[in-house]
Amino acid sequence: MSQWVQVRPRGGLRFSAEEVRQILVAVGAMTLAFMFALVGGVLGVEGVLRDSGGVGILILLVASFVAVVTAFLLHELAHKVVAQRYGCFAEFRYSLMGLAIGVLTGAFGFLFAMPGAVMISGHVDSRQSVRISAAGPGTNLSIAGTFIAVSYFLGFSTLTFADVVSFLMGSIAFVNLFLGFFNLLPFPPLDGSKIFAFNKPLWGAMLAATAALYFAGSSLGVFLGVF
Repeated sequence: MSQWVQVRPRGGLRFSAEEVRQILVAVGAMTLAFMFALVGGVLGVEGVLRDSGGVGILILLVASFVAVVTAFLLHELAHKVVAQRYGCFAEFRYSLMGLAIGVLTGAFGFLFAMPGAVMISGHVDSRQSVRISAAGPGTNLSIAGTFIAVSYFLGFSTLTFADVVSFLMGSIAFVNLFLGFFNLLPFPPLDGSKIFAFNKPLWGAMLAATAALYFAGSSLGVFLGVF
């Protein structure tokens, strides 16, 4: 999700120290929230510790971190890269309330969070605005498609390690697909509202791609056991 504010534009791909700090805080909080949600909350984490010990928690943390980096961070950085390519000012800012809600809901076994957004300012035309908005969900759909394919091919193996990796990749694909779909909804301030307003064929094509990836992942069994 991207949000527009009025600040002075700057060109070039840049990260301020404050932006890096806020990215690290957001990724850390969302990793914790997603780990809780992945196993059904705090009680689920206790069950993993009881059954698998530290190894199980480590696998959960790694899976959660990769899911957050691909589904959330790369989504936001895609907005930033395209916006700065057009000479806009673009920096990520977290929402402490949104992150707190994410950790709290994750502790109860489900996840709802608004971790923050890339703040963008500068003059762009409608075509450039659509490209900036589409970069985030487009990145999610690309990642989901890649992980669906890899998970499917690993699923043919009988090796336990490959089975675990296949499940984790299926989970990451599902999270990216869900976030991509959510951000395509045509309601402000979601990315879909801007895409729908200026380029309805593109919005329809991205929505169709989301549906196709979901049905492909479901029919191939990639999403089995995921949420």
